[in-house]
Amino acid sequence: MDAMKDAQLVKEFRKGDREAFSELVRRHSRPLTMMLIRILKDEEEAKDISQTAFLKAFEGLPRFMMASSFKTWLYSIAINAAKDQLRKRRPVTSLDTYESLPDGAESPGTRLDEARKLRMMREAMESLPEKQRATLQLRLYEEMDYKEIAGILGGTAGGARGNFFQAVRSLKGMLEQLR
Repeated sequence: MDAMKDAQLVKEFRKGDREAFSELVRRHSRPLTMMLIRILKDEEEAKDISQTAFLKAFEGLPRFMMASSFKTWLYSIAINAAKDQLRKRRPVTSLDTYESLPDGAESPGTRLDEARKLRMMREAMESLPEKQRATLQLRLYEEMDYKEIAGILGGTAGGARGNFFQAVRSLKGMLEQLR
């Protein structure tokens, strides 16, 4: 089943092949959960929302119109669930513990400075408007193209491109002010 594309697996699932859906879960579970961890900053919440997204996809797959890719549709479901979760617990600004801190061979002062820079970058990202922040994360961390991002967040590829560049410009400005 590894050689089969997602669209073919969706078709096989619709014909009654439950193993096809298991393959979709196998392919997308880890990257989806990692994306959710970056958004939510909480591994358990990310795992719960990932499972919820797959459950909703399983239930909705018979009606899925295939106007977008399975991945785009699945990520849309997950991001919407993550947004709902974030609304319930706003405001949260914390250091992402899943990114590595500097090498222990560096001096404590250098490590402290690097940790401060990382914290400032995280806080700057958290202060971006929701759509810009999500676009930035999908583009940088998930390496999605603008068309996929538009499919997930709504809008056009040009709008996603604009959100990305505005986010980068805003981050650059915020970080320059903090120097």
